[in-house]
Amino acid sequence: MSFASTLVLYLMLGTGVAGALLVRDGLQGAAGATRLVTACLFWPIFVPVLLAPLPAAQPDAAQAAISDAATGDPIQTEIVRVESELKGALQTLDGWAEGALALEDARFDELSNAWRVQARRIRELGELLRASGDESSPQSDGESTLVSIAPSVRARRDNIQRLKQLHQRMQNDLLGNLAWVRELVTLIHLAKYTGAPASRAEELVAQIAAAVEGLSEVSDWRVGNEPVVTCG
Repeated sequence: MSFASTLVLYLMLGTGVAGALLVRDGLQGAAGATRLVTACLFWPIFVPVLLAPLPAAQPDAAQAAISDAATGDPIQTEIVRVESELKGALQTLDGWAEGALALEDARFDELSNAWRVQARRIRELGELLRASGDESSPQSDGESTLVSIAPSVRARRDNIQRLKQLHQRMQNDLLGNLAWVRELVTLIHLAKYTGAPASRAEELVAQIAAAVEGLSEVSDWRVGNEPVVTCG
């Protein structure tokens, strides 16, 4: 085979490899075009790349948000919306007050986690209350039995009522916390576009980061200021 024939065959194979890369990855701008030319000229190097399996796609933040919202939980949906708005507001700090994020970035993750933990507790308690409401009254064998179990029945009913109050309070607290953060987000935008100093942004960012403290107190709640009763 002559050199010219070998060269033609080589370039044909290179064109095939470059075409396969184009089909798999697309053009991807100027860098992609350069990659295709390189693949055509040095196709033996790119053959292993074509044969290697594609890495598993990782869900981005938007896909994760859609997945969370798809659960049908309105509180979870609200959390996703507030997180999106907060992220957008923090991105506007670039070039204006990006230093405000340096000390608070970890606390934003803590706040987001606290929202989700609280939402999960609300959901679990709601499921518990629904299950408790579905229970039927026990069958009794006589009037004496009814008299003996009446105090326990009343106590159970009172406890369920306290759980309902706690559930409502937890829900109100979380929704109020989310609404407050949304208010602060709008203040960040207002401060930026009205020419406020960077110190104003730092103040607002610090307030958002401190929102987690309001949720951390949930474990200290008592319904009606009554002590917790333990058996033993």
